[in-house]
Amino acid sequence: MKRLVQNQFRRRILFSFLAVVIGFLMLNGYLRYTQKKELLIQESTVTLFRDVPGIINEVMSSGLIPPITPNNNIYHSNAKEVATVICDTNHTVLWHSFTDGLPKNIPNLCEQFPTLIDIPVLETKSSGLSFLYYKTVFKADDLGPKRFLIIIQKMDKQIESLQHLKLQLILSYSIIILIAIFGVLWGYKRSFFPLNKLHIELKSIKDSEQEKLIYSYPEELEPIAKTINRLLEQQDEQSNKYKKAMDDLAHSLKTRIATCDALLYQKEPPIADIMEQLNDMDSVIQHQLKRALMGSRGISKHHTLLSPIVDKLTKMFTKVHKERHIEFIPNYNDTQTLPINYNDLMEVLGNILENSYRFADTYIILSIVERSEGFNIHIENDGEPLPQDKIESVFQRGIRADEKNPGTGIGLAVCEEIISSYNGQIWFHTQDTGSRLEIFLPHQI
Repeated sequence: MKRLVQNQFRRRILFSFLAVVIGFLMLNGYLRYTQKKELLIQESTVTLFRDVPGIINEVMSSGLIPPITPNNNIYHSNAKEVATVICDTNHTVLWHSFTDGLPKNIPNLCEQFPTLIDIPVLETKSSGLSFLYYKTVFKADDLGPKRFLIIIQKMDKQIESLQHLKLQLILSYSIIILIAIFGVLWGYKRSFFPLNKLHIELKSIKDSEQEKLIYSYPEELEPIAKTINRLLEQQDEQSNKYKKAMDDLAHSLKTRIATCDALLYQKEPPIADIMEQLNDMDSVIQHQLKRALMGSRGISKHHTLLSPIVDKLTKMFTKVHKERHIEFIPNYNDTQTLPINYNDLMEVLGNILENSYRFADTYIILSIVERSEGFNIHIENDGEPLPQDKIESVFQRGIRADEKNPGTGIGLAVCEEIISSYNGQIWFHTQDTGSRLEIFLPHQI
């Protein structure tokens, strides 16, 4: 029972239908009570009607009341609707109490009451006449042969009233049924309104008219609504993640395609170098697809050797910017490793060195300092310093520090996402000349 009323939705359904059922039962009970009451009165009247002859006989035998005679005004009947008839076995009227004679519209009066029972009978003739009669038999005795006593009461008005009652009952029960139907429909609509609201909101979401469920649902549907909203959020996040992955993929391939283009325009294109770039492109594509499926957190937690990646990237950017003669200065040993996945490190350093080669005047320095907490990575160049108003915003997607040259503005944003997935940090260090980017990567536990 506690479970039935422990939440709003179940209480709504339970109380709605209980109100309809209780109201219907109360009205039905009242009508049954009234019917039983009328039946009780009728049964008592029937009993009294049946015992009238015996009661009269007992009273007359007491000798304390005047005898019944035709001229005795004490027992004169003023009941115009009641009459008494005595008939013989041949249906001949031996005596009647009609003051105006036998009714002319009822031929063969005695034949109209053939039933030999000792209870009153209500009968309606085809002519429209209705009457209640009581018929009893007197055996042959000193007063005469076998005869029948019939007490008749005219019931036209009562039958008319009964017909009115029948119409009233039909009308009343029709109204009750309609009320019950409307009550059930009201209860149904009220109880299932949250479900209808859920259907409407889901349709609005499908038609892109709203982004999530906003209606305050009952306790039963609240977990479903929260789950649907969470699924919608995840779908939106997944869509954004795929979009970012495609942007990152395009950005990662851009430099390598430019390198291949530069190599192909040489007099004797170096096939080995071009194949290396193509292999790098395939690796980048596979890595970006994995990141799109598994999220931005590091796919692998192995330490990655730094020198091979830096050598490959500097070789590529030197060919792209060969006419500028930029010097790359490494400040780390050949066995230096970093706690980051190979492809992630390739992506981060590729984006940072691409920007460094673009802005540097004569040199780029890459330094690694290992501390107890992790590794500090410094990349600096002697080009123009980064504007102060873009030091923070440059890590947002679509924000570019260089408005003169074409670009997507997502390179540093990708770096920030990857470094954050390793619980690291990336930021620009403010200085008067050149620019300096710093990265912190904590030790893996």
